[in-house]
Amino acid sequence: MRLARAVPVPAREWVRAHVPDPVWRQIRDVANGRTLPQRAVRDLRETSAKARVAQHRRGWSAVTVAGQVYVAKQVESFRAGDVLDANLAVVADALEAADVPYFVLDAEPGTRRVVVVRQPNRAQALRALAAACRGDVVYVGRVGGQQVRGVRVVRPQTLPRRAKVVRVFRAYASPDGRFIGGPALGCDLEFWPVASSDRPAAENGEPIPAGTLVAPRVNRWIDLITPDEQETTPRRIGDTERPTLASVRYPHVQSVQFPVDVVYTWVDGSDPAWLERKARTLEQRGGDAGELHALATNPSRFVSRDELRFSMRSLDMYADWVRHVYLVTDDQVPEWLDTDNPRVTVVSHRELFGDRGRLPTFNSHAIETQLHHIEGLSEQYLYLNDDVFFARPVSPTHFFVANGLSTFHMSKAKIGLGHPSAEDAPVMSAAKRNRDLLAEAYGVTIANKFWHVPHALRRSTMTDLEQRFSDEFRATSRAQFRSPMDVSVAASLGHYYGYLTGRAVPGRLRYFYADIAKDDTPARLTGLLDERNFDVFCLNDHDSSRLDPAAQAKIVRDFLQAYFPLKSSFERD
Repeated sequence: MRLARAVPVPAREWVRAHVPDPVWRQIRDVANGRTLPQRAVRDLRETSAKARVAQHRRGWSAVTVAGQVYVAKQVESFRAGDVLDANLAVVADALEAADVPYFVLDAEPGTRRVVVVRQPNRAQALRALAAACRGDVVYVGRVGGQQVRGVRVVRPQTLPRRAKVVRVFRAYASPDGRFIGGPALGCDLEFWPVASSDRPAAENGEPIPAGTLVAPRVNRWIDLITPDEQETTPRRIGDTERPTLASVRYPHVQSVQFPVDVVYTWVDGSDPAWLERKARTLEQRGGDAGELHALATNPSRFVSRDELRFSMRSLDMYADWVRHVYLVTDDQVPEWLDTDNPRVTVVSHRELFGDRGRLPTFNSHAIETQLHHIEGLSEQYLYLNDDVFFARPVSPTHFFVANGLSTFHMSKAKIGLGHPSAEDAPVMSAAKRNRDLLAEAYGVTIANKFWHVPHALRRSTMTDLEQRFSDEFRATSRAQFRSPMDVSVAASLGHYYGYLTGRAVPGRLRYFYADIAKDDTPARLTGLLDERNFDVFCLNDHDSSRLDPAAQAKIVRDFLQAYFPLKSSFERD
C-alpha cells in the first residue's frame, strides 16, 4: 500500500501549502512509491514473478498494480461486463458443482456481482471454490469497506478463515503483459448468518423468525430475508441462468434502465484539406482576425495524438453498457475507425448544423450548441472530448440518477468577476457569459467551472436551453472561431441550467487531471498507471506550443498504449 493512502487529505494539503515545490515533489514521490529505489525494488519483484510465470504458464503474465503482484490471464479483448459475468461464473459454477445452495443478490449493468451463501455453508462453499480453482489462478481476498485485503491465490490453505465477505476474481493482461483488469470486477461472496431462534422486531420494525438470513454488511436491497422470502427463481445473467430471489421481481429503483449514448467531437488538425479551410476562413475574416485570442487559433488546440482511439478503447473496456457512439467531425474520419460497426455513427458538421450556424467552424463552443440535434441520439447521453478517458470500470449511475436526472462535477476553479473580454482566455470569457445570462434570468450567481469529464446531458434540457437563450445559441453557432461573446453550452451552461430547472444534480467521481505541458506530468502519469485508482482522467492540452511536439506525442502515446493496450471493437482489423 502506498504511504500516501494512509495520510489524511487535510495533512497532505497542509504539507503542500507549507513546503517549497522541490521538497514537496520529493515527499510526494516517496509517499507514492515513485523514487528510483522504490521503483527498482518493484521492478525486481515483478521481474522475478515474470520469470516464474514464464517457466510454468503460457498465456499468463505477472503484473503489478498498487503494489500487488498478480499472475494475469492474457486476453485479446476485454469488456467489463463480460469480466463481471466471468467472475460470477467462477463462484456460481463452483457452488453448483458442490451442491451448495446460493443465490445472486446483485447483478445489474456495470455493478459488481454479489452472491449469497448461508453462514453454516461457509466452509463447504470455500472448499468447493478451492476444488474448482485447482490448477487455475483465481484470487480471493477479504472485503472490508472499500478495500480488499489479504489477497491470495485460491488454495485450500489460503482461504480466508473469518471474513464475512470475500472477493473472487481473475487478473487480466494484454498479450504483451500489460494489466487491464483485476479486483474491481471481482465477484463478492457474502456469508449471511442464520437466526437460530425467533427474535423481537429489529431496528427496521420487522420481527426476525428463526431461519431468517441476516445481511453481514449494508447493501442496497435488504437487511433480512425471512424463511418465507427465501425462495429462488432462475433469471438470466449474461448468457447463463442463475438463482435469484423470487421476491425481488424488478430492477432496483436506483438502477439506470434507460439507454445512454456517447457523443465525441474530434478534429485532425494535421489534415491538409482542413488546414486549408482554416487558413481560408482566417483570411476571409480580414482585419478582425487579429482580434481573436491567441488560444482561439493556437494549433495545439487542434492537434491529434491519436487520443480518440484510446478514449474509445477506454469506453469499450470500462463502459461497455453504452448503447451507441456518435462521432462529430468536419468530414474527417480516423483511418483506423471501423465505420461498419453498428454501434458507431460518424456525423459531419454539415449534417449536424443543417441551415443553422456558419460553416466551416473551428469553434468547439459552436459545435456544442448543435449536439442535441443529432438524429437518433438518446435522451440521456455523455459528451466527451477525445482527451477524456474512462480509467476503470464505471456504471451508468456514475453519470445519471435512475429517475433520469443528469449529474455534473464542479471544479474548484472559479469564474472571474469581471465582464467577458478579448483578453480573457476563451474558456473564461464563455464562463463569464454563462454567469451573466443566468444571473439575469434567475437572480443567482454561479462561481465554479467544471471538470473535464464525460459530461452527462439530456436532449430535452438542451432543447429547452436553446429555446430559452436562442439569441446566444445563434450567435455562438455562427462564430467560426472562439469569441468573447460565446456561451459554453455542453460543458457548463447546460449543467447549471439543468440544476436550476430541477433536471441535474451534483455527482461524485474520482477524477485525475493532467496538463501535458507541465513538467511533472510524466511522473504523475506513471503514478496513475501504477495505481489505477481513478474513475476518469483527462490529458488536457491547455497550451503546449512551447514544447517539442514529437517528445510530447511520445509521452502521451506511450502512456495511453500502456493503459489501454487492446484494440477496441471500434477499430478495423
